[in-house]
Amino acid sequence: MTPSAVWIGGPQGSGKTSIARALSRVLDLQLYAVDHRTWNHAARQSPSPFMDLSLDQRWVDPKPEVMLEWFVEISRERFALVLEDLTALPPSPLIVVEGPQLFPSFVAPHLTAPDEALFLLPDEGSQRARLEARGGMTETSDPARARANAVERDLLIGRLIEREAKELGLPTLAVDRPLDEMIGLAQTVLAPAIERGPRDVDLSAIRRQENRATHEQVTLYRASGEARPEHLEGAIPFSCGCGRSGCNAVVELTLADFAACERVDGHRGVRLS
Repeated sequence: MTPSAVWIGGPQGSGKTSIARALSRVLDLQLYAVDHRTWNHAARQSPSPFMDLSLDQRWVDPKPEVMLEWFVEISRERFALVLEDLTALPPSPLIVVEGPQLFPSFVAPHLTAPDEALFLLPDEGSQRARLEARGGMTETSDPARARANAVERDLLIGRLIEREAKELGLPTLAVDRPLDEMIGLAQTVLAPAIERGPRDVDLSAIRRQENRATHEQVTLYRASGEARPEHLEGAIPFSCGCGRSGCNAVVELTLADFAACERVDGHRGVRLS
């Protein structure tokens, strides 16, 4: 049985991560970000020819339509892992699940009502500008072309999400206003599902669990051989584990410092002094 959750999907550059985090903090809910499990999932996925491709073969050489097909198939397998992960989380409070891998066709069979899901649809012109601003993919032989291909793929992802949501009758929101207004609109759409969900909460415990997922993600990424040189060290933002309702503070720590905090103060987790 799928745990109580609301699902926020949308293409890259749609603001879903910021909106999901804001809702989880304002409403004292659990947060599950699919992209924070990338390397954990990689270790659990079936062997795939895609994983043997070079970065150029993934981003420079193929057409965006082929890249879309790859993304959908990988997302399909990862969605099964997402469901496994969710069953391991505490049964309360409600979980806010977010990620570009949450296609409406994947999510729909696990909903008890349409208001448990929301798909964000950015204006393509604005989305393109945000994605292009990320700059060239310098780890490839042709950074500009790789980024252009990635942008076109991400626009295709958005169109597919929009088409599936419409066909399945699931809620969508046009991303056409400032972030604080989008957070309010998302909260309104999801309010009935949130109200129905479980609300017993140990905030310190759930933020500690989220921090451990972040720690694992960064540790595995840095050990993967694919990490950019500038990502191999430095501080990481962890969520404050003070347990206060509505706390949205973060603590910048190295991985070693985080591990030390967990050993010394494991019952509370990382917190601000």
